[in-house]
Formats: sequence, C-alpha cells, structure tokens
Amino acid sequence: MRDFRLSLAGFIILLLVVGGVYILAMVSNGQLTISSNNQDWASFGAYFGGVLAPAAALLAGYLVYKSFKSNTYQQKLLVIREALGRLDQQLERNLDLPFNNGCFGEEYRGLPLRTIIYAVSNKELESNEAFNDALLSLLHNISILSYSISVYLNLLEKFPTDETDTNWLKNLEHQYWIEKYSPVCRRIKGIVGKDAMEQKIKKHQLESFRVIFNGGYDL
Repeated sequence: MRDFRLSLAGFIILLLVVGGVYILAMVSNGQLTISSNNQDWASFGAYFGGVLAPAAALLAGYLVYKSFKSNTYQQKLLVIREALGRLDQQLERNLDLPFNNGCFGEEYRGLPLRTIIYAVSNKELESNEAFNDALLSLLHNISILSYSISVYLNLLEKFPTDETDTNWLKNLEHQYWIEKYSPVCRRIKGIVGKDAMEQKIKKHQLESFRVIFNGGYDL
C-alpha cells in the first residue's frame, strides 16, 4: 500500500510538471487565453499523451508486478502455514499417544504420553533412561517445528503490507505457539536436562526452540 501511494504521488507530480511546462510554453508565446482552435487542442492532447502514456504504462506495469509479488508471497505464507498445521497436528497426536512402555509399571501403561510427562515432572514418577530417550526424540521433532515457525514468522514480518498489520499478525501467531507448547516443553526440558538437549538438537534449532516456545526467555 505504501508503494502504491508513493507511485501514485510520483505520477501526479509528473502530471503537474508536464502541465506546468506546457502552460509556461504557452505563456512565453504570449497565449494567455484558452484556445478555441481544434488544432491547438489536438497538439495539447498529443503532447500529454506522448509524455504521460509511457509513464502511465510503466506505473501500470509496476503495480501489476507488485500485485503479483504480493499474491505470490501470500500463497507462500499459506503453504507454509498449512505445513505448520500438519506438524502441529502430528505433534499433538504424539503427545496424546498411549505410552505402552512398561518402565513405570502397569498402572501407567496406556496412559497418554502427555500425562506421563506431567507425572514425571511433578515428581510423582522417577524418570529413567528409556523414557528420557523417548522424550529426546520428541524434542527433536519439536525443535524442527520451532525452527519452521521461526522461518514463517520472519517471512510474515516481511509481508508487503502495512507494518502495524504485519506485527499484529506475527505477534498473534507467536502467542499461539507459546501458549500451546511452552508448558509441556518446559517440563520436558526439566526432565531430560539442558545438556542432553544440547547434544540432541542442533544449535539453530535449539535457539528457535527457546525463542518460539518461551517468548525469548531461557527454558
């Protein structure tokens, strides 16, 4: 929108300049009244058309390009958001899958993984190596999601629209992910430990994990 306003303002300035030059030329030739001669008006139209038509064509081409670029960018964002939605659904399914490992006894066999995570985090159960390995694999998948979200938010920030609209939408998206996954991510990290996370997850993924799921604070 800002580019469109600037382009339109530039075209209007050009129109005024062209009109001013023509008027000055008329005044310098001693013609101070509106002509009733059809030939003069034909010359006037040819002058304006010859100067402004190329400028108008360039402006139209530029606006078409900007519109195409904006639509392409928007489609790219939609594709990424749909992919994030699928990753989100898969992660939700993983957290709700029955935990069929018998390392905590039959009492906890078959309960959702999320329930076991909270039980271990609340010290109701004592973690073990098998459970930690499962959580580290889950953390690896979460870190992939977090990096994808980070890329998406960066693209969203550069979306060709008003800055206030973009920031509002970016903050809304970010808040969604924080509220949804920060609590369980904090508990998982507390169970497996920071050192184990750093060994399992790549550095750029770990940074996006920290920023995306906890609002920039250290998990």
